[in-house]
Amino acid sequence: MQNKSFNPKVILFIAAFAAFIATFNETYLNVAFTPIMSDLLIDENTVQWLTTAYMLGAAVMVPVSAFLYRNLKTRYLFLGSVGLLIIGSIIAALAVNFQTLLIGRIIQSLGTGVLIPIGMNITLEAAAPQVIGRYLGIVGAMTTLGPSLSVIVAGGLLSVSSGNWHILFWVFTALCALCFISALVKLPNIAQLTKPKLDILSTILISFALIGILYAISTSFAGNILISAISAVVGIVCLVIFVVRQNKIPNPLINLKPLGVRVFRIGVIINMISLIVIFSMNIVLPIYLQGILGADAMLASLILFPAILLSCIVAPLAGRAYDKRGVKVLLPLGFILITAALIAIVMTISSGLMWLIALLYIPVICGSALIIGPVQSFALSRLSPDIIPHGVVVMSTGFQIAGCIGSSLFMGIYSVFVASGTGFIYAALLAAAFAFVGIILTVVIGRFEHRKADSVKSV
Repeated sequence: MQNKSFNPKVILFIAAFAAFIATFNETYLNVAFTPIMSDLLIDENTVQWLTTAYMLGAAVMVPVSAFLYRNLKTRYLFLGSVGLLIIGSIIAALAVNFQTLLIGRIIQSLGTGVLIPIGMNITLEAAAPQVIGRYLGIVGAMTTLGPSLSVIVAGGLLSVSSGNWHILFWVFTALCALCFISALVKLPNIAQLTKPKLDILSTILISFALIGILYAISTSFAGNILISAISAVVGIVCLVIFVVRQNKIPNPLINLKPLGVRVFRIGVIINMISLIVIFSMNIVLPIYLQGILGADAMLASLILFPAILLSCIVAPLAGRAYDKRGVKVLLPLGFILITAALIAIVMTISSGLMWLIALLYIPVICGSALIIGPVQSFALSRLSPDIIPHGVVVMSTGFQIAGCIGSSLFMGIYSVFVASGTGFIYAALLAAAFAFVGIILTVVIGRFEHRKADSVKSV
């Protein structure tokens, strides 16, 4: 290790800050979709690309982050990633049309795709074994707090600026600048540089795989069935070739050995399910509150505030509980809360009682807070030390893919049924179905808690 004199708490602060701003920006525009659609004369299927393209760009960059992390000094890589967020934010703030706004978001996404795995890696490097759950619980809390709190901040800013969405990007630029300065002053070079080579063909394959599959999901709801089918086929073929190549070449872009560990594999899926629920509801619910129930941006944000506030308390407590008692109770409890609350929201949404929606949304967000940090800690703990960094890349890639699915799939369902006023109901029912699958998987993973890790198998 290049620098052993660092303060673990300082590293944790910087990693948590990075996780916060990266995930904060993923749903930051959700409350602004309504004024953006009105201002730029676009529809729901078009505006959702501000989220989908952001997630997609980040998903493509995550695999490359492992190469960058082992080739560039930690400080320079971190500062460069935050710098991309700043540049993209300025471009978006100055945008006068959808194309420029989308370009700004894509540039932001390139920074996010590197920043999230960097934050997780430096946390693992800094944390002592006995506090890994606590540390990842705090970072996990930021990945829950970020996309949830962003809706409130955006709503407040839109209210005081009479719907001027440009101000959102200027405020985010300032937030990124604080993160940049913190890293510039305090972040040491802590990564061990091994100088791996970048496999260009693998990078191209995974990019086409992710873009093809996720673009297919988005276009399928716009009526472009042929384009969607072709895109899906191209994506799946590229993904199969990519996996085969990773298992054959000596220095793969993504070392897939972690997925050969059954417990880790299930943990990644559980984490993705929880994130899909978070992202989908944080996008669809504000749009429903504004478009159907007539709430303004500020009120829509305040409805989500109690859940977000409590999740900030629950997530660190979940990390402590994991360090002491493991995941056997935490994970099922989290998904049971999510499933029950979403069904209750569906059953009562027609009443239009916003205080009731605010109350029922609390177990949705807090349930996810019980899951994300503990399942990440547990899944990574089942890997041998030499493949943990590769496990971080796999986990981070899953994070971004979950965001893409959460935004494109659920916004597509919402837009199809929005005319009949049932768009939110169908989206929420699908989210509840995802959570129910999560309950089943947590029972399975709980059986492995006191066993030795599975042997690594080829993927």
